[in-house]
Amino acid sequence: MNDGIKYGKGLFETIKVVDSNPVYFEDHIQRLENSMKFLGINADNLRENINDKMQNINLDIDCLRIMVLDDNGDYDLFVTTRSTDYSNQKYTEGLKLKVLNQLRDKNNPLIYHKTNNYLLNDYLHKKLLAEGFDEGIFLNQDGNVTEGTYTNVFFIQKETILTPPVEDGILPGIFRKKLIDFLRVKRYNIVEESIKLNELRDMDCCFVTNSLMEMRFVKQIDEILFSKNNLFCEISKKLRIEN
Repeated sequence: MNDGIKYGKGLFETIKVVDSNPVYFEDHIQRLENSMKFLGINADNLRENINDKMQNINLDIDCLRIMVLDDNGDYDLFVTTRSTDYSNQKYTEGLKLKVLNQLRDKNNPLIYHKTNNYLLNDYLHKKLLAEGFDEGIFLNQDGNVTEGTYTNVFFIQKETILTPPVEDGILPGIFRKKLIDFLRVKRYNIVEESIKLNELRDMDCCFVTNSLMEMRFVKQIDEILFSKNNLFCEISKKLRIEN
């Protein structure tokens, strides 16, 4: 019984696959290596071992999952695939979100890494689905908006795109970083700053991101309604063209 089994000491990455090619593969592996170093897990030959396992996997699917478990400082590696579906009606018309009662502790160092300690997120997400919601939003101890159970969150206010800073207690998502870099290159006004719950009513548009579904419109957070404004549609279109 090693720490990977006893304490869930391990990490995972979920990677979008398009035409049998993992998207942003290097970014995901780099994040995994950095987090392994943080947890004190030896990452020697990680890329080689992942590539060896991928030779025996059918990548004619849309999601690749890589997981490492601590084994007395070394790692056990698991590489699997699964299907996702982000094309159905709710992802087109907009997601319905709920502000969660559980707080995201910005002082907890584990939340900045994609660890296998994911049970709270999974439990809350399933509970949200049963209640008729698609996703939830965590606040931190300062009352600032942080992230969802499986997404990063963005807002649009007039001509400004806003997203919470990592230090407020969010996992630095791979697609989140790619989108921020894209917006800066295209000279959009993108700002990383703390957002209070009562400021959501002043936002014109909201959307969430992750590596699998990329950028998806949010129509509602609790009773607050949002619209697909022109800026959101313009960014979405440019992203589709670039990709």
